Amino acid sequence: MSNIRTIISTVAIALLIISAGCSTFAGDSGPTEDTATSTQTLESTPEVTEAPTSVATKTEKEPISTEEPGTETESASEDEISTAKKFEQFDEEMEYLSRDDASIAGEVFPENDSYHLTYEMRDTTNFTKTRNDRLDPLWTYYIIVEEYNNNDEQDHTYIPDTVNVTFTTEDGGVFETTHIKYIWAYKYYTDEWSLRHLMAKYGSTTEEGAAYHENWR
Repeated sequence: MSNIRTIISTVAIALLIISAGCSTFAGDSGPTEDTATSTQTLESTPEVTEAPTSVATKTEKEPISTEEPGTETESASEDEISTAKKFEQFDEEMEYLSRDDASIAGEVFPENDSYHLTYEMRDTTNFTKTRNDRLDPLWTYYIIVEEYNNNDEQDHTYIPDTVNVTFTTEDGGVFETTHIKYIWAYKYYTDEWSLRHLMAKYGSTTEEGAAYHENWR
């Protein structure tokens, strides 16, 4: 009987110990140190990198020149050819209006607005023929100037500003040289100059050549 009591007492004590141990684990976990350091984690804010806006660059296409090098020169040449053709027509008129038996040769110079006439004299020993031959280019030129001024539709650029004349002897020697200006013929046409004034102006430009002589006097 005493053994039983001893066993029961032992068991009871054991239960109390177990019960006390359980309450310790369940109710008190012991002093807890606050080891959790408040660390503020800086989150790196991603930078918003704006994508470069692709600006539409409007490239203006420069017009491609289709002109070939030398177009300007060609254009200038065309103008010169046009003037040359006009002067060639003038040359034809000079030959047509000159004295029927005159032996003449003309050469055009459109680049300096002039015309050169070589006039072969019939007989430089004859005063009358020499005088008439000298005046023939002047009157022929004047007739053309008058014709163009009488007709407003005609282009004055067909008439060279200056006509240079070389009078030659029958054997080709230079007898005299002279020249005629458009303004002289025009002034006579408008009656600003008298015939005497025109003749004097024309005669003042005469220069003797190597073959000049006065056998007709």
